[in-house]
Amino acid sequence: MEFQGPLPADYENVRSLNRAFLQLLQGESGRRYFDRSPQELLRRLRRLKLSEIERLSAAPFLLFSFRERDDRFWQELLADDKGHDLFAVPLRASDESGRLISAGLGFVWQLAHRNPFAARLLCEASTHWCEQITELTFLDLLAIAGHRSDLVCIRAKDDGEFWRKLLDTGVCQAKEIRIAAQISAFQYLLTCHSGPVTWEAAACSSRSPALRVAEEPKS
Repeated sequence: MEFQGPLPADYENVRSLNRAFLQLLQGESGRRYFDRSPQELLRRLRRLKLSEIERLSAAPFLLFSFRERDDRFWQELLADDKGHDLFAVPLRASDESGRLISAGLGFVWQLAHRNPFAARLLCEASTHWCEQITELTFLDLLAIAGHRSDLVCIRAKDDGEFWRKLLDTGVCQAKEIRIAAQISAFQYLLTCHSGPVTWEAAACSSRSPALRVAEEPKS
């Protein structure tokens, strides 16, 4: 079976969402992630320069997670869906975290509809999680999950090896070295966190433009 990898436009959306998340961590709105993430990692992320944020944003996967692999969390969330209404708990326009959640969920939701394999790659999701969210309309998904302040967290936040790859050579100025480090972190994420099945499927998508889209935008 041949798998269709993410499109260049998908990677550009990932870059935009990653940039928004990393910028969010720099301000007061990012303090909500302090209690759920290792302090050393947060300190390192908050010390990123603007140029390093731009480089790290180009990683070919989402740097934040919707807790896609936490089956218990989503089971409880979906079981409690009747108790929430989209317009009863609106996301404030001034809430940067709320905007990130709505934009991120919207991107992943439509991608899971269009290409669930690409969604699994870009956000380390399981097939079951993709099926769960696509059974809902986007408004229903936002009503159920959008109000949860604990929905978003740093991806693989407890894995020091993964973040060492990204925050060392993954933000360096040399493009070839930086891209290699980000691809290495991506492979590590797939093999060590998502299991061998996902990585075997990923190998079927060798024509995926990951290396090209991780480069700096062409002027």
